[in-house]
Amino acid sequence: MTEKDIVICGHGSGTPSLKNLDWYLSYRYAQKMSNDKRKGLLRVRRLKGMTSVKEATFHDTYATILGRNSYNQDLRQFVYTPRNGRYYSDCSSSGCATYQRMGFEIPLMNTAEMLNSSLFEDVPVRIVAGHITNPEVLRVGDALLFAGNINRPNLSYVGHVEYVYEMPEIYHTGWEQSGNIWHYLDHGEPVRDVWRYVGGRWYVFDGSGRMITGWYHDSTDEWYYMAEDGGMCSSQWVTTDTGQYYLCADGRMARECYVRDSRQIAPGRYLYYWVDADGRWDPAWDTESPDLEKYQLADAQKN
Repeated sequence: MTEKDIVICGHGSGTPSLKNLDWYLSYRYAQKMSNDKRKGLLRVRRLKGMTSVKEATFHDTYATILGRNSYNQDLRQFVYTPRNGRYYSDCSSSGCATYQRMGFEIPLMNTAEMLNSSLFEDVPVRIVAGHITNPEVLRVGDALLFAGNINRPNLSYVGHVEYVYEMPEIYHTGWEQSGNIWHYLDHGEPVRDVWRYVGGRWYVFDGSGRMITGWYHDSTDEWYYMAEDGGMCSSQWVTTDTGQYYLCADGRMARECYVRDSRQIAPGRYLYYWVDADGRWDPAWDTESPDLEKYQLADAQKN
């Protein structure tokens, strides 16, 4: 992906319009403030809570004001609600009002407020000579903040904002966080009611697409334990507030069987731990001489 693949939207002194990112970054970087500092890109910020669905909503919502609103800072609140039949906005209000219309609780900020607001988070862009060297990290709805007021000679002064409007792929595949909840998106849609192997580990997702942590009980009456980061635990013990449990190599909780300690007590001698029908370790039945005719070893220990 290159900057030339990305379309941005914003408000100049006329009406909201679309621009090519590569062209616009070059255009801004070529201009200078009164202190001879360039009016190039300073930061990129993302409103917290933006999901792939929200990205598509931003695109479609902003589309309704393109070419329509007249520039007016004094009447900037009339972005989507007309005043005497006409609509108004400036660079920051066009985006903030769009966020509002999408359901976010955000005031109509100016650019300096957007730079410092805790409602946003920084996007890890790398800026070289005014251009973004890793444009693939951008997402629809991101706010591109530029230095840009010749009456304010401080280089850090943010005087203009544009927004990412269109990427080559609006919908993406990968992890997405919303508050404390994680989802895994497959072409923009959260996977639901399914196990998914990602980055060398198994994860499981509920009907809403939420990544499950802690105990998971499947339709075959098997229990699994998902770590705090969501990855399935296997070939290991876990301790909870109700006891200690062993998870087999395939992740299933061992039940009513022996678990052999991998460490030898002496050459050829092992200690075997007993887990009851609920999977809980019962140390009273630990032994060196398990009844393997009546009870099995946990699957992970058979070999």
